[in-house]
Amino acid sequence: MFVEFFPVVVTALPADEDHAPLLVDPAAARIVRAEQVVEGDTVLASFGAYGARMPVADYFNDQYTARPKPYDPTCGCGSCATMADHEGPVVDLGDDNPWDVCDPWPAADLVLIVPAAA
Repeated sequence: MFVEFFPVVVTALPADEDHAPLLVDPAAARIVRAEQVVEGDTVLASFGAYGARMPVADYFNDQYTARPKPYDPTCGCGSCATMADHEGPVVDLGDDNPWDVCDPWPAADLVLIVPAAA
């Protein structure tokens, strides 16, 4: 099994409760690739913007529990089609989220989660 570590600097969570999840135990949060997210993981943030030395977390308005399912670019949800032209593998973290649409991600993208087993 190959283990990959990502550099993390823990800072205070954003104070704006409308734009930051409230973690009971912030030390339980982990950065993983989207393809490593499993059933029951709590999805907290993406890492779309990169700083000079490390990724910067972009917290979602609402955290949600991952319910991964096969990615289908033709499902018709309105979200999957946005990744249809992506070069490389795509994963779908599920549609059991506050937006009620699929949540496709490039498989290699970084995701901040609280693991289901934590």
